[in-house]
Amino acid sequence: MATRHPLLTFPKTKPITKVVLVQLGSPKSPEVSDVRSYLKEFLADPRVVDINPTLWKIILNCFVLPFRPKKSAALYSRIWEGSEFPLTRITREFTEKVNALTSENIEVAHAFLLCEPRVETVYAQWEKELDERLDPASRLIVIPMFPQYSESTIASGIDFFGKMLETKVRIPNFSVVTQFHRTKAFIDNSVVNIEKTLQEKTVDELVISFHGIPKRRVIYKRDPYFQHCFETFKLIRDQITSIPHDRIHMTFQSRFGSEEWLTPYTDDYVENLIEGGRKNIAVYCPSFVADCLETIDEIGTELQEEVAEIGGVIHHVPCLNTDEKWNQDFAQYVECMVNEESKVAELEYEFKEEEYMEMPNQTMEVPPLTDKAKKSLKIVFLTLFLDLVGFSIIFPLFPALAKWYLSVDADNIFLKAIFGSITALTETGGAANFSSIVLFGGALGAIYSLLQFVAAPIWGSISDRIGRRPVLLISVFGLFLSYVLWFFSGSFTVLILARFIGGIMGGNISTATAVVADVTQKENRAKGMATIGIAFALGFIIGPAMGGILSLVNLLDYYPWLAEYGVNPFSMPAALAGILALYNVKNLYQKFEETLPEQRRGKETGERTANIFKLFKPLPYPGINLVNIGHFLFLMAFSGMEFTLTFLAAERLNYSSMDNAYMFIFIGFIIAFVQGGVVRRKAHSVGEKKMALMGLISIIPGLLFIAFAQSSFLIYVGLFFLAVGSSMAIPCLTSLVSLYTPVEKQGQSIGVFRSLGALSRVIGPIVASLVYWKFDSAMPYLVGSAFLIIPILMTAKLPDYKH
Repeated sequence: MATRHPLLTFPKTKPITKVVLVQLGSPKSPEVSDVRSYLKEFLADPRVVDINPTLWKIILNCFVLPFRPKKSAALYSRIWEGSEFPLTRITREFTEKVNALTSENIEVAHAFLLCEPRVETVYAQWEKELDERLDPASRLIVIPMFPQYSESTIASGIDFFGKMLETKVRIPNFSVVTQFHRTKAFIDNSVVNIEKTLQEKTVDELVISFHGIPKRRVIYKRDPYFQHCFETFKLIRDQITSIPHDRIHMTFQSRFGSEEWLTPYTDDYVENLIEGGRKNIAVYCPSFVADCLETIDEIGTELQEEVAEIGGVIHHVPCLNTDEKWNQDFAQYVECMVNEESKVAELEYEFKEEEYMEMPNQTMEVPPLTDKAKKSLKIVFLTLFLDLVGFSIIFPLFPALAKWYLSVDADNIFLKAIFGSITALTETGGAANFSSIVLFGGALGAIYSLLQFVAAPIWGSISDRIGRRPVLLISVFGLFLSYVLWFFSGSFTVLILARFIGGIMGGNISTATAVVADVTQKENRAKGMATIGIAFALGFIIGPAMGGILSLVNLLDYYPWLAEYGVNPFSMPAALAGILALYNVKNLYQKFEETLPEQRRGKETGERTANIFKLFKPLPYPGINLVNIGHFLFLMAFSGMEFTLTFLAAERLNYSSMDNAYMFIFIGFIIAFVQGGVVRRKAHSVGEKKMALMGLISIIPGLLFIAFAQSSFLIYVGLFFLAVGSSMAIPCLTSLVSLYTPVEKQGQSIGVFRSLGALSRVIGPIVASLVYWKFDSAMPYLVGSAFLIIPILMTAKLPDYKH
């Protein structure tokens, strides 16, 4: 065997080009585990699913992968050939035949992105050949076997190559063919394939069905896929002679998720044709050159079964696969690309500008959020999340707080007033044996909510006048100051002052909600409002958990002298809340841009809500007052449940503080998942009013389960219904308020809405506690479930909003 210099890395014997035909691939087998691995890798690609990566990771791992693989495995099993799938077999056979038809200076190989032989395997083989062969390939041409370009296919494959090449030293002359849908090889052989079916079968209509992608990609991201599909469709249609051109149709298949995809949808369109008397439908899928699950099963089996029920017949036109003429023509295309590149254009059809006049338009019922809106929503989300962590971090500390202040500051005038009121209540009759210390937490919470009730409409109205940014900066900085006071609250008076400031500044939720209204459109308002709900839910998960953990760290155990400055056993949670608030101020100052332009800011009027009694004055916008009152009554019942839940769990099941924390964490997770995975995606199509009704109705069985629960299982069943119902009702009612309100009054109207919500959280726990003590633990839940009928009826009477 001849030898060469050991440092010769690219031998220059004769130029050889390696052409790699790349396909997506198939699962290793139809076993559920193999399908799950395949889907996990495929759907994790940000080019394939291009939504928020963190949110999608949660949805993928919690909602898709636990359930979809089993269903997909059943479908894959129907096309399994015993040792491999049709796609991998056809791709291998096609590659071998094309390789045999090309010149000696061309080596054709195949690779898959998601199964063997993978792209990296083929590339590693080429690197090995550089050292072992005297005539290795010095040029690499990659042809993804997707005729039309799309970000989710071609760009995804290019990304894969790019990541692989990051670690490589020897990189050949490298090129990628991003589309070949206008090649004569592809179009002419597609026409011959279709004509064969049209001549052999009785066909009333021909449907050219392309794989779908979300409309958003085409309209807003400018993906050329739809244009390429139309070019393919027209080039094929114009050569068909066996059926009139007005009976040839372009459609899109394989929808995934709840987004609007390219229309018309193949299944709906075919069913309409059949119901119109056109019973025999031929379907060809030119997004694929090899038959696979989407063609053999989705069209050949599933669609056939669907239309058979209404008297229709599907004639599936096979893909080009390994057709002899297709093999020859594609080999000629490859040959020309390598050896006569200047003549490649002669092997493609031209497409003139005027021909695009026939291309149908694609519009969206629900436009996606703009980049500015997404940026603003991210900042609002983080702001509210950090606010809620700081707000709820104190929840698990209330009983211990009461004991500590009673031991060190028992003569405090405010402490005496609170416990004096509690004692008076318990002596009026009822379960006086319940610890008044637990009620202490409710008293502090009621103070905070009462102040939010007063402050929310004021902040909202101010933000309507001067803009959202200054109000958010001032209020969040105020929260930081309240946590500083809490850190040094060795006296109960200082703690009350901290809660007083925190309650007033916590009214900025109305302003944050107004920001969402500013940057969203009516069609996607509910999606934006759900962002607030997710922030609330996650804040209520993290806050209590961090409060419980940090309460285990008492700074006075390490630095007793800090007591002189008011540092107390609960200063560590306060420190974390303060740090988060300070970071929030910094983030808002640096990144948040004003969302309310000056020309949209309301002028000073006599309608300001500094007088809280004006909250009860009817607003002059249809639907607003019903929503406000319905939301107020609903939250009264719901907050009463929240407040008495820990009492009930302790009384019946002897729950500890940690057990109680688990309940709230469970509620928070359910709310986050439902609002992130359902409300954001379905509210517009279902309708905000209808989804709010569904949520309110779902809460009733939750209350009843808890009312009669004698086990943890039934408690959690009830909590599930409560969490699902509230996660649907709250963002949809909020969205309805925004939808019914003129743009220049968003801050004021939503401020009233939020303020009434805060008032309900003052009244609800007090009423529920009285009912609990006067009767028994089940009564607040029975009364609450009956009481919910009122807001349900009020919501049902709301005017329908048409997007």
